[in-house]
Amino acid sequence: MQANKKHIGLHTQDMEANIGLVSAHVTGRLNGLVAQIKIRQVYKNWSDDNVECVYTFPLGWQSVLLGMRVELNGKSLAGTVKPKKVAEAQYEAAIDSGDLPVMLERSGKDLYTANIGNIQTGDEVVIEIDYAQILKSEDGTIRFSLPTTVAPRYGDASAAGLKPHQQVDADPQAEQRLFLSLELSENLSKGTVYSPSHEIQVNRQDNQCAFKLEGAAWLDRDFVLVIDRLGDMNFAVAAQDPVRPGEATVLTGAMYRPESSEKNHPVLIKVLVDCSGSMQGDSIEQARDCLNWLFGQLNNTDQVSFTRFGSSVEHEHPELKPCTLIHRQLLKAASRRLNADLGGTEIDDALKEVIAIESGSPEESQNAVILLITDGEVWNIEETIARVRASGQRIYAVGVGSAPSESLLKDMADVTGGACEMVTPRENMQKAVERLLHRIRQTQAIEQEVTCEAPIVWQSKTAGHAAAGQALMSRMQVQTHDALMDGLKIVQTIYPNGSPTPCPVVWDNSLDLSRIAVALRLNDITEAKERERLAVEYQLVTSETNLILVHERAENEKANNSPELHQVKPMLAAGWSGNGVAAYRRKAPSLQVLRSGCDNAPFIAESHINMSQSVPAMWRSNRTHAAARVDGMENAGMDDIEIPAFLRKQESSSDSKPVKTFVQKFKDIVSTPNKPPQSTHTVKKPQGTSDELKAILTNKTNANNPIHELLTSFNQIALTHTRFRSALAACLRTNQANYMEWLITKHMKTAGSGAPIWAIFINWAAENLSVELDRHAERILRDFLSPIDSDLQKAIYAELSELK
Repeated sequence: MQANKKHIGLHTQDMEANIGLVSAHVTGRLNGLVAQIKIRQVYKNWSDDNVECVYTFPLGWQSVLLGMRVELNGKSLAGTVKPKKVAEAQYEAAIDSGDLPVMLERSGKDLYTANIGNIQTGDEVVIEIDYAQILKSEDGTIRFSLPTTVAPRYGDASAAGLKPHQQVDADPQAEQRLFLSLELSENLSKGTVYSPSHEIQVNRQDNQCAFKLEGAAWLDRDFVLVIDRLGDMNFAVAAQDPVRPGEATVLTGAMYRPESSEKNHPVLIKVLVDCSGSMQGDSIEQARDCLNWLFGQLNNTDQVSFTRFGSSVEHEHPELKPCTLIHRQLLKAASRRLNADLGGTEIDDALKEVIAIESGSPEESQNAVILLITDGEVWNIEETIARVRASGQRIYAVGVGSAPSESLLKDMADVTGGACEMVTPRENMQKAVERLLHRIRQTQAIEQEVTCEAPIVWQSKTAGHAAAGQALMSRMQVQTHDALMDGLKIVQTIYPNGSPTPCPVVWDNSLDLSRIAVALRLNDITEAKERERLAVEYQLVTSETNLILVHERAENEKANNSPELHQVKPMLAAGWSGNGVAAYRRKAPSLQVLRSGCDNAPFIAESHINMSQSVPAMWRSNRTHAAARVDGMENAGMDDIEIPAFLRKQESSSDSKPVKTFVQKFKDIVSTPNKPPQSTHTVKKPQGTSDELKAILTNKTNANNPIHELLTSFNQIALTHTRFRSALAACLRTNQANYMEWLITKHMKTAGSGAPIWAIFINWAAENLSVELDRHAERILRDFLSPIDSDLQKAIYAELSELK
């Protein structure tokens, strides 16, 4: 295994890259305001095991995943979008048959999970993902952001809809390379091109511009590209709909330039700053500097409140007060004291309290805006967006850090009519806040009207507020024929004081405008069946659909055992929670040097890891060597260890006493060496009744129902097991299960042991108690249940249904 050390990938504790994501190769083209991107993810299995790799990764805000191809050892296949349940069933069938399935699923807001099953020793799998994103031009500047990692987030990922296998846990020692090269269309090549996040090498030839990363780069920060000095971009571009002949999708853009604007319009700003632990380092320093500048720009006619938050909400200045000289000095002093010392990111509670802050009159309070500075690293995105949507107050957000949650911040700004600025550690946050302050002062109510000579099938909503220099985008589906296509025009009018502006339509069928537009339309469709129908028709990955393909192996190459799950851990975001300064590097020294200052990586011995006897004693747990050896026996496939006595296989006589195994006797000795001898007199325990189980089943809505807790635990434990018996043993060590004694005792003789009864019960509970089993839990349960007598399953199902 020494040869593995030269590979870059997902590192184990002994620093050997065995399994995982090796690198990501990004290519593409920014074609006007449509980014067309291709990502090649390379996975390699250097281990001796058959594995299943699962990798959750981000895409940019409102990106649309358009396709997937997979290469396995030189053979290439394309994926197909199918309803979620159909795709999942096909994936599991391919796992069982020993083939190699690949499935892409949407796991959250702008999050996707790649599942690659049955990667055998030596296999190299390349997943090629195509996606598109509509960009915006603000005051002649376009900003393109490519997320590369998911920074640790506060809250419950399960409550946000992520299943156990989709959840991410960043690894500070992971090393995954990024390779990137992009081209710009001719109209963008005229601008000034630079990256505030990475060093790039720009190549200009004739009227074209292309660039690539200079030096080594890693998947530990967002790649950001800025194209400046483009001028106003008023346009209309169209593409034929490949799904519906005779229709086309039109994308329009217009820059709002009012005839006059009031530059010193008084503002009411509720400043809300994230002081949670994740802001430590680069982010909190930027926040201090820009707020100190902001408070100096306000005048006596402006009103400001100032709040910071983390696990709790701290109102530094809890009321909207005029910014007199004294108040400005107090605000500046408070900004200089900011520290990332308030724990977790309870952004929802903070917004609730800040929204409730009122001014002297209800009319003034209604005009107040919230200036939010945060990295947005939370899971409860949907709840937060719903809260700000209902508040009626505009959100102006500043996203900070090397991998901020762009989706949350831009969605909040979008649904409230505000704006969002993203700031990398190498950018000046003061400039971003200055642009937001300009927009806050100048934003006014508008009405945008977009008309077309062709009949309109549907049209997106238009903006209700805008500031000078803001881009106003719209989408529409129109009916077309040859006579209309030539010379087709769009007319845009922005009220008040606007005049109709005709804009000729440019046709570009290389753009997937129809699929992009439908994907964005799905956000406004409430009926799940209709969303699924449109997603399948336009081949889009949504919450109702997955993208699936199966590489069928030759009979002698099929996997012959269940794969071990390996969740690819992303790199820890540079600068997160004070994890160094997120500066890019020229000659790419070792990541361990960058992060720890030396070549020797710190060794982290987590409590749940069983160290081998070859590991120095000071690195192992403080438990005895004997106890550690016992745990090793338990993990070696001894099925009934740690399962309560009434669940293990027993003699046919009900009076017979269960016999302890050697391991249990040995564990009793090493765990309680001074325990006094027990009396040899035994008292026969009365057999349990069905009453306890019935009480639990009839009270299934209780949040603390032990069956719900058991299945939740089983879902999590199944991720690290390939056999049901070992997963059950681990599950029962942490869950109380006395309520099952009656059922186990009744069917023990027929079942032969408690495990089959447990398997049938878990399967029944998942079907009848509205607790969904994760795919991996279903897999080991399905494998275990397949040889069990169907009459036993029917009998236990009937009894449980009666008790229910």
